[in-house]
Amino acid sequence: MPGTHILILGGTAEARQLAAELTELTEPTELTGLTGLTGLGGFRVTTSLAGRVSQPRLPAGEVRIGGFGGPEGLARWLREQSVDAVVDATHPFAAAISAGAAYAAAAVGVPLCALRRPGWSAGPGDCWYPAASLADAAAQLPALGRRIFLTTGRLGLAAFADLGQLRFLVRSVEPPEPPLP
Repeated sequence: MPGTHILILGGTAEARQLAAELTELTEPTELTGLTGLTGLGGFRVTTSLAGRVSQPRLPAGEVRIGGFGGPEGLARWLREQSVDAVVDATHPFAAAISAGAAYAAAAVGVPLCALRRPGWSAGPGDCWYPAASLADAAAQLPALGRRIFLTTGRLGLAAFADLGQLRFLVRSVEPPEPPLP
């Protein structure tokens, strides 16, 4: 079994790519961003998925599905599994697990690295309307148009449910449940 155990908090394409690349390494390699960690003949990689998708695309390496029982549960799991480092490669909206990972990694004394995709940036010709929350975005929509492409995921749809005068195209991995826009 390789000497360095990496836990990837996944659910993104970047997490799957990282898991694939780490499981393929066979030579000692320094991990950028996780100072001092070198895979001795490769890495043991465990990717944790939240379990919100019924048929997830599974990454390379070991896979764990479901919650940890909060930050304390994650800290306990890190100790029990002798995890050497944590990579937070969750979705940008997964603030709770990111905060819990920071707490757990600090409590156990293992390095934590956040792998984030670049955010969208305004370009020439763009017209952006900032919103502080999903409820704020929903409140702005009636003044902006009648046809909406909504990419909040199925868990954010309730904020738009009262906007019956608008038409929505919803991007969601799983079929959404009511209340729907």
